[in-house]
Amino acid sequence: MYGWVVVGASDPSLGASYVIDRCEQCGLGLTRDVPGDDAPFEGARSRLEEAGTAEIRAPNRASLQAGIGGDQWAALELPAQRLHLTPRSLELLLERHGLEAARMRQPLLGRNQLWMWQTLLNGFTFHTNFARRVLSGRLRPRTARSRTAFAVDAVVSTLAALPIALVSVPLELISALARRGGELVVSVTRAASRSAS
Repeated sequence: MYGWVVVGASDPSLGASYVIDRCEQCGLGLTRDVPGDDAPFEGARSRLEEAGTAEIRAPNRASLQAGIGGDQWAALELPAQRLHLTPRSLELLLERHGLEAARMRQPLLGRNQLWMWQTLLNGFTFHTNFARRVLSGRLRPRTARSRTAFAVDAVVSTLAALPIALVSVPLELISALARRGGELVVSVTRAASRSAS
């Protein structure tokens, strides 16, 4: 594991920063000093009990938007998100949990489009994910770096929203078609049940 980026918490009131390490073999990103859990895989396993298949959705650390954004990639939600998956690391983790990917895809439309747009917009604002955080109520003038920074980000986000969307939408479409889209969507089955059928 080698250091990839240092990222602030999604909630600035926490005042914490996190180092995300990356594996040189499979590309997995792992947030340091955050208690681990296998919630996506445990949840998939319990859904498999009921339906026989499950779906896992995760941001793709091997995506073009992750490469562009680095520590300002819009899909990073720290400290809640510990694992930052690539297609290869996801396959290895599924195998470790006795699961396998029946189908892995990268959608053309969905939250990946929002992540690409916000990642590009982050290059012009003082606050990472300014637009999303304001719309969700997590960022207000009194909780911002300063009222001036908040006002500048509001103006920049308003003026740049449409021009950036004109670039981000086709860029993410091309990325997804080139297998470097921002989101991984995986249909999961038990490894044993699939091989038996």
